[in-house]
Amino acid sequence: MSWMLKGGLVMTDAHDDPVNRDIVIDSDRIVGVGPDLDPSQYAAERVVSVAGRLLVPGLVNTHYHSHDRWDRGRFSPLPLEIWMGLYNPPTVGRGWTAEETYLRTLLGGMELLRGGATTVLDDVHLGLQLDQDIIDAVFRAYDDLGLRASVGIAYADRPPHETIPYLDDVLPERFKGAGQTAVCRPEDMLTLWRDLAHRWNGRVHAAISVSGPQRCSDRFQQEAAQLSASLGVPLLTHVLETRVQAMTGPYFYGRSLVSHMESIGALPANAVLMHGVWMSADDLDVVASSGAAVAHNPASNLKLGSGIAPIVEMLERGITVGLGTDNHNANDGCSMFEALKWGTLLQTMATHDYRRWSDAGVGLAIATAGGARALGQRASLGALRAGCQADILVFDLSADAFLPLHDVAVHLSFVDKARALESAYVAGELVLDRGRIATVDEPSIRREISDRVEAIKAKVLGGTSLAQDMAPYLHAAYAKCLADPLMQPYLGRCNCCP
Repeated sequence: MSWMLKGGLVMTDAHDDPVNRDIVIDSDRIVGVGPDLDPSQYAAERVVSVAGRLLVPGLVNTHYHSHDRWDRGRFSPLPLEIWMGLYNPPTVGRGWTAEETYLRTLLGGMELLRGGATTVLDDVHLGLQLDQDIIDAVFRAYDDLGLRASVGIAYADRPPHETIPYLDDVLPERFKGAGQTAVCRPEDMLTLWRDLAHRWNGRVHAAISVSGPQRCSDRFQQEAAQLSASLGVPLLTHVLETRVQAMTGPYFYGRSLVSHMESIGALPANAVLMHGVWMSADDLDVVASSGAAVAHNPASNLKLGSGIAPIVEMLERGITVGLGTDNHNANDGCSMFEALKWGTLLQTMATHDYRRWSDAGVGLAIATAGGARALGQRASLGALRAGCQADILVFDLSADAFLPLHDVAVHLSFVDKARALESAYVAGELVLDRGRIATVDEPSIRREISDRVEAIKAKVLGGTSLAQDMAPYLHAAYAKCLADPLMQPYLGRCNCCP
């Protein structure tokens, strides 16, 4: 069925000069954009007035974790290598039910929508719970909500204590475990990924996540890269997020993690490299040559003390950069509006040459077209043009954020506009209607969560005692990393000034 959004101020892409235009939608795609279009020429059966509204492409969240939604608000800033072991010790299984998994994914997804994301790349770490019903609950939640989602079920075939320098040396045996191989062999994980990609290949589709190069064997990374290429789905991996990861490459492999990935054939063009904070100039050249994309996560990078990613250097090399929000527990939010502001403004720290700073249009492009390119959907997402998916945000121009209206890109990048977001469409379907989730019964969902909250908190805190016992060893391993001569190049406040 063809229908029309008529009379709105439409910004077709991040660098467009917004003007009054109409948008014609047929099924899930835009088929016409222009001023004063005649509904009869498109056989439009319905016309929705959007006068006094601003219409822009939906934002693409290229790095998000739904799995720790119940952990929000637990920690102040900590280094990632310490935080990871404390928030959920790797040998502790929390025993989430499929319904609890479904509810937490829905809860995060509703917040994603209200924060401007119509597309999300969810890197789901299920730990020791690689059960089919748990996995299905994640996909089912996005399907029911109407959000566009690329879902990677993360896996690592190396035990956690072997993936951080010095941790294996200082950690007592009672804290060590086999990791995910205890519940799923690498070859079985490859089969699981393949099956998910065949089952879920529409608006909600599967991706492949190898967690991080230091967390996976060379052979497994190679097989995962080959599988992702054959399936045509993104390959996700955390790369050079922290100072410790920067020294991990020389410590384990005698070269940077990026160089190691390239040498073993684990850096394909469809890779989405999360963070990239500590990439050297040589690393950036390698990534640029590979065609891989980088997902920038400014808020979690700051909370975990990881540093400021060299986004200016990436963009100047032509590297595709997307924007992400990362963990609920390492960010305490999942608003793309917030990420857009931080991700753009932090680049003023990269260089004193203000002519190289990212302007509002560049920041908005990273949050839209950059994310679309990272997901291999350059032609269908990140813009409002004929042929694109009908993923649209609708803002009320009478709201504080736009009153008075000046430079639209500046308003969208820097002003607090969450309260101005009125509606959102994904694949032509109304998913947010005047602030109300239109696809699921939100009040009932929240009541159910409230009824379960004490049981949920008990599971979250079930590993606290073990985490406290582990903490001195995590701190000791981190201190040894800081004292290692390999760490000396990375002891600055950030990596944004090569």
